[in-house]
Amino acid sequence: MTIRKINGHEQAAVKVYEYEDGSCKLVSYSTVVCELDSHGWLVCNGLYSRTTIKHIGWFMRELGFNYYLAKFIYNDNAKFNIHTGEFINRE
Repeated sequence: MTIRKINGHEQAAVKVYEYEDGSCKLVSYSTVVCELDSHGWLVCNGLYSRTTIKHIGWFMRELGFNYYLAKFIYNDNAKFNIHTGEFINRE
């Protein structure tokens, strides 16, 4: 596992935990906010504070998407596959 900051935001209280299998977790302060599994399924666990919303936006931009996709995923209790563009209900 490697832990890194989001490019351009090294001073922010956010980290990305990247695992050997290709999965990762976005941790804002001490809360796991978004998770991406090794098959490309992205979930958003909450929107939380205004600052955490910024962290989610930065992370989503790194993936090639925007904050509003994460908001949609959370509000609809869904998963989104970043490779296929498919949405499914979160279990």
